[in-house]
Order: sequence, then structure tokens, then C-alpha cells
Amino acid sequence: MFKAAVATFMSIIASLVICWAVLSLAGGGINWFPVIMSILCPLLIAFPTCTYTFYQNHRIALAHAQLEAAHTELADVYDELAIAARTDGMTRLLNRSSFVTDLDEIGQRGAGGVLLVIDADDFKNINDTHGHLVGDQALCAIASVIRNVVGETGLAARIGGEEFGVFVEAASFDDGVQLAEKVRADIERLGLRTPSDMVVPLSVSIGVAFAESRADFSLLMTIADSQLYRAKRNGRNRICVPDFLGPGDGLRAACA
Repeated sequence: MFKAAVATFMSIIASLVICWAVLSLAGGGINWFPVIMSILCPLLIAFPTCTYTFYQNHRIALAHAQLEAAHTELADVYDELAIAARTDGMTRLLNRSSFVTDLDEIGQRGAGGVLLVIDADDFKNINDTHGHLVGDQALCAIASVIRNVVGETGLAARIGGEEFGVFVEAASFDDGVQLAEKVRADIERLGLRTPSDMVVPLSVSIGVAFAESRADFSLLMTIADSQLYRAKRNGRNRICVPDFLGPGDGLRAACA
């Protein structure tokens, strides 16, 4: 309304100026009738027209603002859904399908790397003795250690119930073993407390697989799984690696 009133006032001024100019050029004088008409016409035409126009512009501006807000909200929801589709809801690590997809894409680059398969020891006993809530807390604590150790250097995922996977592209065998040992040692130092103030010891067994160049997920997983089972059979809370890595690589210690 204010904008319409200002526009109408300017229209009246312009109308009066034009009326005066025309009458002056025609040799006539200013009298009450042209003055009234110069005021009345803008009031009857300009004010309602301007009011309607400014009102519509205001509605359009509000609609644009609401549309932009909706787009922003949709973008945020899409990002959240994309993250939810790629991550495990409990541990916030990658889920298995995303881990496999990413590892296959990395493998095509031909840089190789190290795969760790990490499994919580005696996890069923934790669930049976202390309840599934404590079991979930144990998984989250293990995932937190893995996330902190791996950081931005590699991929970390929950690939099964109490099983986790880590892949570091272009890492050497020794780098992988050192990473596995840090994960194992840091988890062993965890002191998970139950609601009844009992301390639940945690440990993991880790199988290691190494690819010097192209990394094939299926082959690496088969190797790492076999080493994980060896670690379990050899007493748990340890790392196992293949005895023979490949031509020219020689023998390595099996378990540590």
C-alpha cells in the first residue's frame, strides 16, 4: 500500500505537470477542472493498479523464497538419505555394499593396497552375558577405534554382524600390518563398562590380505577371511597374514 501510494502521488505530480505544460502551449490557463482531473485520474487508475501489481510482486517474491527454502530442504534430505544409504546405522561406518563398491572402483586404478578383516572376539558371549545393549555398545566402541586409527587414509566399514573391513589404497604390506596391530592394541586397551559397572574386556582378531597392484575384492576377502579364521584358531586377539604373499615377496610370519 505504501509503494502504491508513493507511485500514485508521483503520478499525480506528473499528471499536473503534463496538464500545465499542455495548457500553457495551447495558450490556455489552469482552472479547477483540469486540476481535478489530473488528480482524480491517477487516484482512480494508478492507485488500484499499483496496489494490485505490488501485491502480486510480493506474492511472487514470497513464492520464490519458499521455493528456494524447499530446494534447500530437499537437498539436505537428499544428502542425509545418500549418507544413510552408504553407512551402517549403528556404527556410522560404511555398510558392506558401499564398501564393496568403493573397493572395486579403487581396485580398477591398479594401485593395490591392504585389506583388513576385523572380527570381535567372543561377541556372542558378550551378548549372552551382558545383553544386546552392551553388545551394541561394544560394536560402537570397536568402530570408533577403527575410525580413529584409519582416519582419512582408507575405507572403514561394518561388513557383518560383528565383522569390520578396512582397506587402504597403495599401502605396503608392512603398513597394513602396523595398522592392524594398532587397531588390535587400541581395542585391547578399551575398558567397556556395563550399566552394573562391570568392565567387559574387548579384543579382535584380524586377517590381512595384500595386493601389490590391481585389488580384486573377492580375492582379497577370501585371503583375509582365511587369515581371520587362523587368528581365531590360534587363540584370538591376534593378527594373521598369508604365509606366502606372491612371487618375489617370500615368506612372512603367519600370526602375531
